[in-house]
Amino acid sequence: MDLTAIDVQSQEYMEAMAALLSEAVASEDGLKALAAAIAAPIDQEIKRKEITSLLLTKQNLPKGEPAKYQKRPKVKAYWISRNGEAQESVLGEDEVEFPINRIHSTPMVDISVLKHGNIGSLTDIQKAAANEIRKEIDRRTITVISTAVPPENTITVTSGGKLTEDALNEALSILEDLELAPSTIIMRGARFNDMRSWEGIDPQTKLELRQKGIYKVYGGANILTTAAANMAEVIIVPDEEIGKWAIRQALSTESVYKALKFKTGWLVWMECAQGVTRPEILAKVVIRP
Repeated sequence: MDLTAIDVQSQEYMEAMAALLSEAVASEDGLKALAAAIAAPIDQEIKRKEITSLLLTKQNLPKGEPAKYQKRPKVKAYWISRNGEAQESVLGEDEVEFPINRIHSTPMVDISVLKHGNIGSLTDIQKAAANEIRKEIDRRTITVISTAVPPENTITVTSGGKLTEDALNEALSILEDLELAPSTIIMRGARFNDMRSWEGIDPQTKLELRQKGIYKVYGGANILTTAAANMAEVIIVPDEEIGKWAIRQALSTESVYKALKFKTGWLVWMECAQGVTRPEILAKVVIRP
């Protein structure tokens, strides 16, 4: 039975997973089989919620190919280092290679969960692992994009810690002066509250602002709220490619056979690189108290 091609909410999937739980208790091979089976739902959960693919161009690297890309010699490129921090290139180079980083989670499960075939507990563990990896991927993406915005494309506003309509419009105009259309406005959900009282927003947008959801629209751009964003920043991304999310190793799982007396678990991991090659087409608003 191909567990990667079925609905993980279906009865068929639940029955297959229950059988694998029983096998997992009995042998190391059973744990390996279960590890392979949980990869699909974790990967699906990550893909369902991650925002990185909306901001950076996703690329699956052929085996052995480095994450090397062309850039303009007169601008710097930015990437995420192996310790998760943003780094910058030197001027004058016409290509850049982004380092491949490993992002992982190590979910553990009590042996009794496997013995009793507790699918609900296993599902919770899968979601927790997916959230941990997804949040780290998105945190790194927002970090490198924020760092890449040049000072001349940064609008600083001191308005009692509030995002103003004038400041956001000024940042949007930076892209418009480059003959670019804004695609996405990135901010924290709490920062989004500053926009609710703005006058001059059309009735449809006002209605959308009162409704729950990730996407809203302002100035032709989608507003994307994420906990990965800095509360003091609002980032504007154009409708052109700004960088890459290069994947060397897709999501994989490995079993940890009886690592502890009463628990076992998995190593869930992937290898990828994240970087910005076009920082000059980004803009940002920085909010000061």
